[in-house]
Amino acid sequence: MENKALTLLKASDVSPVFLVCFNDQCARRADCVRHLCGQVVNSERDHGAAVFPSSLQADGRCRYFFQLRIIRVAWGFRSLFRTVRHEHYDTLRHQVKRLFGSDRHFYRYNRGEYKLTPERQAEVLAIFQRYGYDTTDFRFEHYEEQVDLIGR
Repeated sequence: MENKALTLLKASDVSPVFLVCFNDQCARRADCVRHLCGQVVNSERDHGAAVFPSSLQADGRCRYFFQLRIIRVAWGFRSLFRTVRHEHYDTLRHQVKRLFGSDRHFYRYNRGEYKLTPERQAEVLAIFQRYGYDTTDFRFEHYEEQVDLIGR
C-alpha cells in the first residue's frame, strides 16, 4: 500500500504544521502516514514540525504513529439534489449547510476546495435518509482516492 500511497500523496498536501517523521529505523514506518509524509516533503522543505527519533520507545511503539489509510473522498452536491422533491429542497439544503457550519464551508465542499471523507459522506447521506430518500444510488459529483491526513 505504501507504493500506491506515495503516488497519491504530493508535498503540497502536507500542511506545514503536520508532524512528519524521518526515522528509517522504525519497524512500523511502512504503515505510518507521518513517515510517508517525511518521504514526500524531504526534498521540498528545509524546516517544519517533526517527530524526533527519541519518540520511538524500547518496545517499538511510537505515540505519534498515524495509521496509513487510503480513502475515497468526494465533493460536489448537484447530483444529490437533482432527485429531491421540490418541497424538501430548501430544507435539505439548509440541513447540509448546517452540517458544515456555514454557507462558505458548504460551497468549498461543493467546489472541491475541501473534500468529504467517507465518514462525512455518510453524514450527508443520512440527512437525505431522514427525509425518506433511498440513497443507495446517490452519488456525489466527483470522487478520488487520497491518503487520509485527518484520521478518524
